[in-house]
Amino acid sequence: MKKYVYTGFLLGTIILAGCNEIEETKEQAIEEPTKPMAAGQNIEIEYLSDTDKEDSTVVASSPLDLTQEQKENYYKEYVTLIELANSKYNENMEIERIDNFNDEDWIEVEAFEKMLEDRANAKFVVSKNNDKYSPVSVPKTAKLYIGSNETTINFKGSFETQLNSNTSNGRQLFSKFNSISSEIEGNDGRWSQTGYDPLLIDGGTSYIIAIGGKYSQSGIISFHTIELEFHCDKNGGIS
Repeated sequence: MKKYVYTGFLLGTIILAGCNEIEETKEQAIEEPTKPMAAGQNIEIEYLSDTDKEDSTVVASSPLDLTQEQKENYYKEYVTLIELANSKYNENMEIERIDNFNDEDWIEVEAFEKMLEDRANAKFVVSKNNDKYSPVSVPKTAKLYIGSNETTINFKGSFETQLNSNTSNGRQLFSKFNSISSEIEGNDGRWSQTGYDPLLIDGGTSYIIAIGGKYSQSGIISFHTIELEFHCDKNGGIS
């Protein structure tokens, strides 16, 4: 890299300094090598629609008014983004069929990419039951947090209990798991339960149930597993 030294003449100093600063910036841009990708990031292609733009302003997720041809082009870019996001975050997200997209689902590519990042980092928070319920119908509530959005999913478990005389003073224990169901609250996306795996622990006083499901919103389908715990008290009340 050239270094410029200015001595002597004051005439034209400001102009010359400005010109040389621009020239030095150009040379740095040419000579400085590209930084390698971080470990584990095997993404080497550009997938934003405006790769040549130097403006880094994030595009707002306002719905776009597109022709059918434009929708098909955007859809191809969405598909590429989901494939890259799955590789980056070790996820298995899917995209809705193009004819299942709602008008409000058509957004700029950068905004769609941000939604994929939020979906990959989604988390469940389960509300604790303070009341005791009949084994026949035990409610549980979980919040699904995706970015700044919050979605409520309601669960309902069904069990059977019986008095076990082998325990100290005799107490009720779980004797059977019947079923568990779930449904989304409101119209914030679609939730579909895909399966469950119950595990009886703590000498028959508790069940841990892993529940699988898929959540669809804004054209993105993501798959989730949530664990719920159910506890049986000595009188057979379930929380």
